[in-house]
Amino acid sequence: MYVTVMFPYPSGDKLHAGHYYNYSIMDSYCNYLRYIGENVFQPFGYDSFGLPAENYAKKVGRDPKDVTEENIQGFREQMKSMNTQFEELLVTSSPEYQEYTKMVFTKLHEKGLAYKKNGMVNFCSTCDTTLANEQVKGISCERCNTKVEQREMNQWYFRITDYKDRLIANIDTIDYPESTKKQQRHWLENLHDWCVSRQRKWGCPIPIDGETDTLDTFVDSSFYYVIYCINKGIKPVPVDLYVGGKEHACMHLIYARFICMFLYDIGFIDFEEPFKRVIHQGMILNNGEKISKSKGNAVNLDGYDSDVIRFYLMFIGHYFDGGSWDDRAINGIETFINRFKIWMNNPDGSDTINITHFENMIFDYTKAFKFNKVVSSFMSLIKQNKHLSLDSFSKEKLIELLAIYMPGIREKL
Repeated sequence: MYVTVMFPYPSGDKLHAGHYYNYSIMDSYCNYLRYIGENVFQPFGYDSFGLPAENYAKKVGRDPKDVTEENIQGFREQMKSMNTQFEELLVTSSPEYQEYTKMVFTKLHEKGLAYKKNGMVNFCSTCDTTLANEQVKGISCERCNTKVEQREMNQWYFRITDYKDRLIANIDTIDYPESTKKQQRHWLENLHDWCVSRQRKWGCPIPIDGETDTLDTFVDSSFYYVIYCINKGIKPVPVDLYVGGKEHACMHLIYARFICMFLYDIGFIDFEEPFKRVIHQGMILNNGEKISKSKGNAVNLDGYDSDVIRFYLMFIGHYFDGGSWDDRAINGIETFINRFKIWMNNPDGSDTINITHFENMIFDYTKAFKFNKVVSSFMSLIKQNKHLSLDSFSKEKLIELLAIYMPGIREKL
């Protein structure tokens, strides 16, 4: 099973609760797959080029490369403390990855699918670069809310419109949320060729002599799942389960589909859809608002135990729905761990429980991404059976099962 998450953009120095929600819970899903005997490929990387890092570096008078590398190092430390089994395999700003990005551009150019023309483009004066139509919300830049100007410029485009009919037809063959498929169909009734020129330095250079523009970072992220395989030394295959926010329903997910079809057409890979199944995790709210640094309501998770955070995030709601952060509810998870610890450390007895029934129940919930039900099932199990003196086999089985969802539990017992 090839399972991966949409890789993060290291524009800030910390992963936030939304990242934890995606990565730690999907890590437990991968643990479940391994437990039932699957061989799991669980790669990870960093989408490291782009505007926020460059703008921040400009503001503080530093090199965006240095700022980005520092941020990635901070992310790595957090990933380690999260106790996941993700395997880092790429950073898009690395020289090695840039060669792949340039190769994709060059192949598109050779086939007449990358071209340059004069035309009216969206220009953001604050970000100081052109924007694709999809990066304009209403009349404003989606990143900084500056009113977008129309300017005539000579820019590079990818001829994505040549793939329009295939992109629409294949929607019926892929397992994506219905709302995402609906958005893609609508977005593809208004498709324009993809403007990929950016007047920025912190991006992959366009590999044409004399060019000073860089490529849109959506190019970098359109094929990284292929490079995960190549860097691992395995044959590229489509992702079995791809997890990320529903805000990427169009741009990223359609660009990735387009580039995948192109790589298939030139014989670089032998599949034409990148993701067999896509799911969207829910959103974490704080006081009813989306968690974000700009709102000043980001939750700093550094002081928390990673198992407590993971179990708590599972508990706040169905994985597709998300839920609201509540510091007070953390105490309930700590109480559960203490009760489990006491129960497991009682002297071995001769009592047993129906472990098979319990395992089947929590695995059914796991398959349905109802991790909140997994947590409540463990809590109910203790409540109903804490008076029993379990035999050593039952204890070991329960610890094994809990370790799927709380990887550090053995060290706590």
